[in-house]
Amino acid sequence: MQSIYSPEPLAPDRAYVRAPDRRPWYVRLGEERPIVASGCPESDCAPGAIEAHDVYCRTHERLLPFSTSAPTRTRWLVVNLLRALVCGVFTVSAQTASPLPVTVLAVLTGAAVLGLPLRHYTVGRTVAVVLWALACTVSALTAVTGTHGHRIIGTVSLALVALAWLGWTGARLTDRVDEGRARRARRARRPDPGDHSGGRAAGMIASGMAVVPAALLLSLLLAQGPSGWLLRLPAVRGWLLVTAVGGLAGALLAALLVGTLDGWGLVDLRTRQARLPGRPAMLRWTTADRRWHGAPPRSFAGRVQVLVLELRHQLVTAALRCAAFAANVLRLTGHHAVKALVRLANFLFRQAVILLRRARMSLRCAGRVLGRAVRGLVGTVPRGIRIVLLPPTVLVPAAALVPVVAGEITTYLTHGGPGRLGLALLGVLACVLLWTVAWAAFTGEPFARTRDSALRTAGLALPHVVLLTTVGGWVLGLPGTFGHGRIHVGWLTLTLTALVLVFLVRARPDRKPASEE
Repeated sequence: MQSIYSPEPLAPDRAYVRAPDRRPWYVRLGEERPIVASGCPESDCAPGAIEAHDVYCRTHERLLPFSTSAPTRTRWLVVNLLRALVCGVFTVSAQTASPLPVTVLAVLTGAAVLGLPLRHYTVGRTVAVVLWALACTVSALTAVTGTHGHRIIGTVSLALVALAWLGWTGARLTDRVDEGRARRARRARRPDPGDHSGGRAAGMIASGMAVVPAALLLSLLLAQGPSGWLLRLPAVRGWLLVTAVGGLAGALLAALLVGTLDGWGLVDLRTRQARLPGRPAMLRWTTADRRWHGAPPRSFAGRVQVLVLELRHQLVTAALRCAAFAANVLRLTGHHAVKALVRLANFLFRQAVILLRRARMSLRCAGRVLGRAVRGLVGTVPRGIRIVLLPPTVLVPAAALVPVVAGEITTYLTHGGPGRLGLALLGVLACVLLWTVAWAAFTGEPFARTRDSALRTAGLALPHVVLLTTVGGWVLGLPGTFGHGRIHVGWLTLTLTALVLVFLVRARPDRKPASEE
């Protein structure tokens, strides 16, 4: 691959991306942003004015795909062989009265209409062409099966689209959560509640919430959808309702669990505590000293009296000490009991307050995670509708219109008639519009920008189509007009010939000499 920084000039119609994207292809779908590096072969072409999905140069109105600096014999031969092949397809279809050749041509035309604007979108181009092939396959299967086959095909297609929607939504939500977590990690700030495990679980919660509308919509379609294309399946509808309720309940339960894990350690563990009672003072009871304090008596009776007084003092002191000990024991026992009650009350109060704080913080974190999941889901749903649901919705009708349009074109080629021509032109216009919506959805660009590009492409390609149709109509119709074929010069050829002559006359340069000064 030639680098954009190479000193050699780039080949025409080249694009690049700013940085390689290592994400899976289904996540990159619709998010490719190629930048045009070179436009048409003209030397003064400005690639900055060209969008990656433009088919014609905006400055010189030249076809960008397959453009070369100078015309070659190979290119001339290939282009004319393609023109001859197109004319041969219409001839074979008219001579055999079979719309199959025109159908094959229409299928290839659809692939070209889808692939040329998406030529710089690697993932989008591949998915668009593969999806168009699948749509044509479904259309071919419905053409050879009966009503029961139609119901099976429609139900299976609906299930595949639903699975693709859920898979893409889950992958996209997980990718958005990873990007958001990396962005918050690069930003130095105080962490908010819910930034830990909640950031990782937001994608899972949003994926569970995405199941709810998908299951409800599938149940509604199976119950009220067209009976010729969908199986009713009451048991499946019941399971879909259970899935919707389970998805919602699971998302809420996961949010509560994540909020509990995140908020459990973010609370303040300090609480007010009742003061413990002080230790009571020890009781010390004493009695008056009534013992003999004078000189020891000399008589026997006096000595007995001294001994009695001493014995009484000892007995009273011992009794008072026993009573004080008993009172102190009772007081200390009551003190410790009150202290234990205060400690128990403080413990219960602290645990209750911390539990309430943790419950409040858990609900707060759960609300944050749930809100982040809802915001991610709301931001993902529009892009999911555009990337996953819109292309099959428009490509399947386009594939169904292809055989109808081919039949009308074949009938017009063999029998003529303005009514057939009008129906064929309306069918062709409808197919082109549906193809345009499909490739515009895969670009991921604003629809206004892709609409302008599509209108510009149609305006520049229309003269070539008109001229090819006019010349081909005369080349193929003249033999039949003189009785040597089934194709005759009809309404389309005559009308386009008249328009071409009018434009040639109006575009003829003025042959009068310019007035001299």
